[in-house]
Amino acid sequence: MSEEYSLQEVPEGFKTLKNAAMAEQHVGPFYYKKVDEGLALGFYASEHHSNAIGTVHGGVLLFFADYAVIMIAMKGQKESCATVSCSCDFISGAKRGEWIEAEGTITRRTGSLVFVTGRIFTGDKTLLTFQSVVKRIHAK
Repeated sequence: MSEEYSLQEVPEGFKTLKNAAMAEQHVGPFYYKKVDEGLALGFYASEHHSNAIGTVHGGVLLFFADYAVIMIAMKGQKESCATVSCSCDFISGAKRGEWIEAEGTITRRTGSLVFVTGRIFTGDKTLLTFQSVVKRIHAK
């Protein structure tokens, strides 16, 4: 963990995923915690998440949305998932140093697909909304 992250205190109850994919480790770190009927996911917006104007790069928010969708779809399941489609709408921007969270809901689960909708936000400000479909990959 870099010194930049150690200066930020992760909110209580959040932890990193064991054996996170290399891409998630490179872009993140991303955190999660179990809440009521789902998951809360988050990360600190850092310098390496920034674009040329000093706000969080839209690609980072898209990456985080995809991470959130997969985590939400897999919660409580003994299977993996792969993104089939993801539609996102940018609503607002975020600044370095802000704690950014994602929340979502499974709207439908079939034998082969999971449909997830949600948002990425900081405080009471929505940054991005998403709707996604993921393919269920059943363990053999």
